[in-house]
Amino acid sequence: MIIRKYILTITLIIITFLFFGVFSAKAALIGNTNQATLTISPQTGNYNTNDEFTASIFLNTNGQNANAVAAYLNYDKTHFQAISIDVTVSVFTIEFENSIDSTNGIIKIGRSIPTPGVIANNGLVAKINFKAISDVSPASDNLTFNFTSGSALYSNVFKDDGLGSPFLSGVYNAKYTVGTGGPVTYGDSSLLRASNSDKVYLIENNQKRWIPTGEIFTVNGYSWSSIIVVDPSVLAGYPDGPNVTAGMTVSIPEGGLIRAAGDIDVYIVKYMGTKKFKRLILSPSVFNSYQHLHWSDIKDIEKSVLDSFATSDLVRAVSDPKVYQLFPSGDTGERRWITTTAAFIRMGFDWDAIYEINQVDKDSYIEGAAIE
Repeated sequence: MIIRKYILTITLIIITFLFFGVFSAKAALIGNTNQATLTISPQTGNYNTNDEFTASIFLNTNGQNANAVAAYLNYDKTHFQAISIDVTVSVFTIEFENSIDSTNGIIKIGRSIPTPGVIANNGLVAKINFKAISDVSPASDNLTFNFTSGSALYSNVFKDDGLGSPFLSGVYNAKYTVGTGGPVTYGDSSLLRASNSDKVYLIENNQKRWIPTGEIFTVNGYSWSSIIVVDPSVLAGYPDGPNVTAGMTVSIPEGGLIRAAGDIDVYIVKYMGTKKFKRLILSPSVFNSYQHLHWSDIKDIEKSVLDSFATSDLVRAVSDPKVYQLFPSGDTGERRWITTTAAFIRMGFDWDAIYEINQVDKDSYIEGAAIE
């Protein structure tokens, strides 16, 4: 009888594997991915009564700058206890809402960041610590965003466009089981590291893809604070996919806006043949004086990529033949007129490095001694 039960158990496991795979299906998208999305990770989990676990909220801004986020969630208060909210390593630095309503099973998280905001591929908003308090096998998601597409009254993400325009277009909820055991699954774009290893993996299409270098990690726009440390068995359950490469690097067009990851200085790019130049934009007010420039177009890149562009400090204002050398200092600086061609050549300057700027930009620098 014991042998028959054993065979039946193995048979059921095999059938489950064949029909459903190693992992449960990923959480369904509510809305679309045309603009920003919020994701709960892990998207599925199996726990025992009294287990404590963490659900993380991640943001993808879809290449646009965001300066605020509101994450309003409903949870199953009968089977779970929301213990605390952790925002220690949130990409948003300012808190305006942080509450757990255990009576109604509602969590409200509101955070912001100063201009120019943040562009995030998998940016951590917050972590919520839960405790499983009784068995449940839910038929539908039981940790969900309160989300209505186009409404700023519920969960939403807001652009750093001077208007605070809402642009959350989709969310991924989560479904957690208590009392049955089994694998924990993570959605696409999750960054995982086993507790016994330094290797970081990107989860994509139910595969784990190793990110072999820190440069590749940074160039692709990933956030170190978004890495989730998991039991080695979790990663062992994912088949290996191809390594992540720098091929995902964002191309930088003529007139592109760039900054080193983690830095605040923004540069504008120009190409002259095989030469590559970058010029510092002195301040936010100067940036905003150029109507064709948008904060959402700034690309965060690896410092080594930034350094591959020669820094130009040569400019002339529109409709003004005078060429100046700039000496920036914080949000101000000094400009020095290069009075003659002979002086320009003697200083070893490159004609191709000259940028044309507007009057606001020019006037942001005080007049210094001429270069003769």
